[in-house]
Amino acid sequence: MIRMGVMILLLGLVLPTLRADGVSAYTALREARKVTKGTGLSQISGDQGGSQPATWKVVFSDPSLRGGVTEVFVTDGVVTEQRTPQHGYAGVGSLTTIDITRLKLDSTAAFILANGQARKRGLGFNWVDYDLQANNVTGVPEWELTLFDHMGARVGVIHISAEDGTILMPLEVGLPSVEKTSTGNSDSGTEKKMGGLIGEVGEKSTEFGLKVSETTLRTLGTVEKFFTGERTIGPLDDKD
Repeated sequence: MIRMGVMILLLGLVLPTLRADGVSAYTALREARKVTKGTGLSQISGDQGGSQPATWKVVFSDPSLRGGVTEVFVTDGVVTEQRTPQHGYAGVGSLTTIDITRLKLDSTAAFILANGQARKRGLGFNWVDYDLQANNVTGVPEWELTLFDHMGARVGVIHISAEDGTILMPLEVGLPSVEKTSTGNSDSGTEKKMGGLIGEVGEKSTEFGLKVSETTLRTLGTVEKFFTGERTIGPLDDKD
């Protein structure tokens, strides 16, 4: 009984470390598109993910509105809020509309790439902020992942193509300190440990990453088929 109790305790310590906080960005996008009449996707963002944010904000352009945009918030795969702000988006008209048929690398895969770069650089981090926009020159959808430590200080940033997974800007570390206060994604009194904290999880983290990678490729293929009607990524589902 004592041994069983110890095992349950250890699982309780390890599993929260490995779980994702919320759904992926493209799952949030799919739900957001069901409730908006926005004419084009402008931006997807999410803060304090470990590895995925609990809430995603999806921004659509809508010239018919005074503020020019519609914001849709998706938490755990459910639309929780929709609003049309009157101010705060003065520059949104200059953003290039994201071509959703070019979205093939979801936030889950972007995290795996960023986490791998962090491990190679020996960089520990506790959460990540996501921002997806289209490059104003090339039109390529780009992920920007910003890494923060447990004190809320920015420790790294990386840019990744959401079209093919190319690392457009390798992980840049040693950034000027920009502190950001956590809004409570971590358990009270417990420092959140992610795969990017070198040596905290070890081989178990690597095994988890490999499983996530296989699942991610399958999910990417499903997303691609959802948007374009064609599947070229990852293993086929049984029904494909």
